[in-house]
Amino acid sequence: MSVFWEKILEMLLGGVYALADYLSLHVLLCLIPAFFIAGAMIVFVPKETIVKYMGKDTPRIVAYPVAAISGLLLAVCSCTVLPLFAGIKKKGAGLGPAMTFLFAAPAVNILAITYTGVLIGMDIAIARAILALGFAIIIGLLMELIFKEKPKDENLDDKKSKTVEDKNKEETVELKKKNKITGKSVLDIILVALLISTGVLIAFLNKNNLQSLGVSNPPLVQTIVWVFGLGVLVSLFFIQRNTKVNLFLGLLYLLFTGTSQIKYFSVSESNTEPEISRSFEYFTSEAFRVDLMNMGVKTALSIAVTIAVVIYVIKRIDKVDTKEWMIETWIFVKQIFPYLIIGVFLAGFLAILIPADFIQNLVGNNTVVANLIGVLFGVVAYFPTLMEVPIAKLFLSLGMSRGVLLAYLLADPELSIQSILVTRKFIGDKKNFVYIFLVIVFTVIAGLLFGLIVSKEPIGFI
Repeated sequence: MSVFWEKILEMLLGGVYALADYLSLHVLLCLIPAFFIAGAMIVFVPKETIVKYMGKDTPRIVAYPVAAISGLLLAVCSCTVLPLFAGIKKKGAGLGPAMTFLFAAPAVNILAITYTGVLIGMDIAIARAILALGFAIIIGLLMELIFKEKPKDENLDDKKSKTVEDKNKEETVELKKKNKITGKSVLDIILVALLISTGVLIAFLNKNNLQSLGVSNPPLVQTIVWVFGLGVLVSLFFIQRNTKVNLFLGLLYLLFTGTSQIKYFSVSESNTEPEISRSFEYFTSEAFRVDLMNMGVKTALSIAVTIAVVIYVIKRIDKVDTKEWMIETWIFVKQIFPYLIIGVFLAGFLAILIPADFIQNLVGNNTVVANLIGVLFGVVAYFPTLMEVPIAKLFLSLGMSRGVLLAYLLADPELSIQSILVTRKFIGDKKNFVYIFLVIVFTVIAGLLFGLIVSKEPIGFI
């Protein structure tokens, strides 16, 4: 009996250490800006505008990209997407764009992508975002091709087409007036491109990358790049007149700062930097103290960007909109953050319980069967938004193939028992089955190819 209670205590401590590791180091500086971005998207990006561009009469070249990126703009989770999918389908969205939206919306959620990159790795996060967008469009096009929607009455269509043509002509004239290229608009585009490029650099250029390029003092170079980006952001605040664009750019740069790879301190040469282990020894080690000091630097940089954004919000953003934005952000925090805490604790708890060799034998290799198991696990073991990420991190630490991990992360937000039951009511059993089949096939292939190309794992069957 004493052995049993010792094991329970060990598992509980595993959860506590995982939570301490999570709260102290890894995601707060990245997740907090992401919550504010999600809240801003709800307030400042009208849903009606997005729905308008996914209709049956909308050209494919417009409808599918809009449907694919609308999840990023709306910041919806895997639960919220179901009523939105039903709504846009009822309002006249074509089958293809609607299915593209259903796939992409929860997968390209900015919170999920940010969290994945920080906790698991930017390679997985970037692959997850790009493949989700690509697969969403391909699956939507295939659904449209397989299930061609019946044309309506031709006379009605003729009348409608004339009306649509007239409206399009008027809109085209207005757009030409609005989109007239000026020197100022070119300057705005250059500054926005510079800001985003700088943010990407500080988020992805780490010490090893810079040293391989011959840089002798990586932290200094990273800081100079960050200061340049902050200067560009402040310049945009004065030059760019679109307050909503400026707000999103400021929040985006804050997010990039939180995910930056700037490290001023490192452990002494006598101690190699260990893989972060959720144990008491790690929290009393030099590595933990060094991590905290580096986090202090990033916190100071994040505060500097926050001050610039706050000043801009006070001076330029309407107080009513700001209040609504704060309310929506708080709603996101209340809905999601408790589940994150539970997920991280559960992952640390299970890490002690699940034998590493069990995971390695089941999904440790880049095989068709292993990837299929990862996808089906995502279907059966449904987790609330973002909780799948710490669970995935757990499986990775226990030996899961990175290819299988990507397949799981792609499939988990798309397919769950409840989503399957809901979507069949709106598209029917036949279309629902084909959609499920396409998602499984594409996610399994993605896992296999990612494992082969990125992780250099040979492909097998069993």
